[in-house]
Amino acid sequence: MLRKKWKHFAMTLILTAFTSAHADVNMQEGMWEISNRIEMSGIPVQIPDTKISQCITKENIVPKTNKEVNKYCTISEQKIEGDTVTWKMKCTNKMKSQGSITYSGDTFEGLITTQTEVPNMGMMTMSIQMTGRRTGECE
Repeated sequence: MLRKKWKHFAMTLILTAFTSAHADVNMQEGMWEISNRIEMSGIPVQIPDTKISQCITKENIVPKTNKEVNKYCTISEQKIEGDTVTWKMKCTNKMKSQGSITYSGDTFEGLITTQTEVPNMGMMTMSIQMTGRRTGECE
Protein backbone atom coordinates (compact mmCIF):
# COMPACT_ATOMS: atom_id res chain seq x y z
CA MET A 1 0.00 0.00 0.00
CA LEU A 2 2.81 2.40 0.90
CA ARG A 3 4.54 1.65 -2.41
CA LYS A 4 1.34 2.52 -4.31
CA LYS A 5 1.08 5.87 -2.48
CA TRP A 6 4.70 6.71 -3.36
CA LYS A 7 4.07 5.90 -7.02
CA HIS A 8 0.99 8.16 -7.00
CA PHE A 9 2.99 10.93 -5.28
CA ALA A 10 5.85 10.61 -7.78
CA MET A 11 3.47 10.74 -10.77
CA THR A 12 1.72 13.81 -9.33
CA LEU A 13 5.10 15.50 -8.87
CA ILE A 14 6.17 14.71 -12.44
CA LEU A 15 2.89 15.94 -13.94
CA THR A 16 3.03 19.11 -11.85
CA ALA A 17 6.61 19.81 -12.96
CA PHE A 18 5.70 19.20 -16.61
CA THR A 19 2.67 21.50 -16.42
CA SER A 20 4.63 24.19 -14.58
CA ALA A 21 7.36 24.15 -17.22
CA HIS A 22 4.81 25.00 -19.90
CA ALA A 23 3.27 27.75 -17.79
CA ASP A 24 6.62 29.53 -17.28
CA VAL A 25 7.47 30.03 -20.96
CA ASN A 26 7.20 33.72 -21.92
CA MET A 27 4.85 33.01 -24.83
CA GLN A 28 1.43 34.43 -25.58
CA GLU A 29 -0.94 31.79 -26.95
CA GLY A 30 -2.75 32.62 -30.18
CA MET A 31 -2.33 32.81 -33.95
CA TRP A 32 1.27 33.19 -35.06
CA GLU A 33 2.76 34.15 -38.41
CA ILE A 34 5.91 32.08 -38.91
CA SER A 35 8.57 32.96 -41.48
CA ASN A 36 10.96 30.22 -42.59
CA ARG A 37 14.28 30.66 -44.38
CA ILE A 38 15.51 27.31 -45.72
CA GLU A 39 19.08 26.41 -46.68
CA MET A 40 20.20 23.01 -47.93
CA SER A 41 23.76 21.74 -48.02
CA GLY A 42 25.03 20.94 -51.49
CA ILE A 43 22.26 22.80 -53.30
CA PRO A 44 23.29 26.19 -54.71
CA VAL A 45 19.69 27.13 -55.59
CA GLN A 46 18.00 29.66 -53.31
CA ILE A 47 14.83 28.19 -51.82
CA PRO A 48 12.11 30.85 -51.48
CA ASP A 49 11.24 31.93 -47.95
CA THR A 50 7.85 30.76 -46.72
CA LYS A 51 5.26 32.16 -44.33
CA ILE A 52 2.54 30.20 -42.57
CA SER A 53 0.01 30.98 -39.86
CA GLN A 54 -0.99 28.65 -37.08
CA CYS A 55 -2.39 28.52 -33.58
CA ILE A 56 0.31 27.94 -30.96
CA THR A 57 -0.58 27.10 -27.38
CA LYS A 58 1.51 26.18 -24.36
CA GLU A 59 0.33 22.58 -24.78
CA ASN A 60 1.41 22.58 -28.47
CA ILE A 61 4.40 24.88 -28.15
CA VAL A 62 6.51 23.51 -31.03
CA PRO A 63 5.61 25.27 -34.31
CA LYS A 64 4.69 23.07 -37.26
CA THR A 65 6.76 24.34 -40.18
CA ASN A 66 5.41 22.01 -42.85
CA LYS A 67 2.18 19.99 -42.93
CA GLU A 68 3.70 17.23 -45.10
CA VAL A 69 6.68 16.72 -42.79
CA ASN A 70 4.46 16.70 -39.73
CA LYS A 71 2.32 13.94 -41.27
CA TYR A 72 5.30 11.54 -41.22
CA CYS A 73 7.18 12.79 -38.18
CA THR A 74 6.67 12.73 -34.42
CA ILE A 75 8.40 14.59 -31.63
CA SER A 76 10.52 12.07 -29.75
CA GLU A 77 11.94 14.43 -27.10
CA GLN A 78 10.98 17.86 -25.87
CA LYS A 79 12.60 20.00 -23.18
CA ILE A 80 11.80 23.46 -21.83
CA GLU A 81 14.40 25.61 -20.10
CA GLY A 82 13.33 29.16 -19.33
CA ASP A 83 11.84 30.57 -22.54
CA THR A 84 13.63 28.08 -24.82
CA VAL A 85 11.99 24.93 -26.14
CA THR A 86 14.16 22.20 -27.71
CA TRP A 87 12.98 19.04 -29.41
CA LYS A 88 14.01 16.06 -31.51
CA MET A 89 11.85 14.59 -34.22
CA LYS A 90 11.91 11.17 -35.90
CA CYS A 91 10.28 10.48 -39.24
CA THR A 92 9.20 7.34 -41.06
CA ASN A 93 11.45 8.16 -44.05
CA LYS A 94 14.78 7.99 -42.13
CA MET A 95 14.78 11.74 -41.62
CA LYS A 96 15.97 13.10 -38.27
CA SER A 97 15.40 16.61 -37.05
CA GLN A 98 16.12 18.74 -34.03
CA GLY A 99 15.00 22.21 -33.20
CA SER A 100 15.26 25.03 -30.74
CA ILE A 101 13.06 28.07 -30.33
CA THR A 102 13.19 30.96 -27.88
CA TYR A 103 10.01 32.87 -27.12
CA SER A 104 9.90 36.55 -26.12
CA GLY A 105 6.23 37.16 -25.35
CA ASP A 106 4.70 37.82 -28.76
CA THR A 107 7.77 36.97 -30.91
CA PHE A 108 10.20 34.06 -31.28
CA GLU A 109 13.36 33.01 -33.08
CA GLY A 110 14.47 29.46 -33.75
CA LEU A 111 16.42 26.98 -35.81
CA ILE A 112 15.56 23.51 -37.07
CA THR A 113 18.27 21.23 -38.46
CA THR A 114 17.20 18.19 -40.47
CA GLN A 115 19.29 15.35 -41.87
CA THR A 116 18.02 12.97 -44.49
CA GLU A 117 19.49 10.52 -46.95
CA VAL A 118 18.84 11.42 -50.58
CA PRO A 119 19.23 8.67 -53.23
CA ASN A 120 22.39 9.13 -55.33
CA MET A 121 23.44 12.13 -53.21
CA GLY A 122 24.05 10.71 -49.75
CA MET A 123 23.31 12.52 -46.52
CA MET A 124 21.89 16.02 -46.83
CA THR A 125 21.41 18.68 -44.16
CA MET A 126 18.69 21.29 -44.22
CA SER A 127 18.52 24.30 -41.88
CA ILE A 128 15.36 26.28 -41.28
CA GLN A 129 15.74 29.69 -39.62
CA MET A 130 12.39 30.63 -38.09
CA THR A 131 10.97 33.86 -36.79
CA GLY A 132 7.48 34.30 -35.51
CA ARG A 133 5.12 36.96 -34.32
CA ARG A 134 1.75 36.68 -32.66
CA THR A 135 -1.02 38.15 -34.82
CA GLY A 136 -4.13 37.61 -32.67
CA GLU A 137 -6.40 35.03 -31.08
CA CYS A 138 -6.69 31.47 -32.40
CA GLU A 139 -9.51 31.02 -34.88
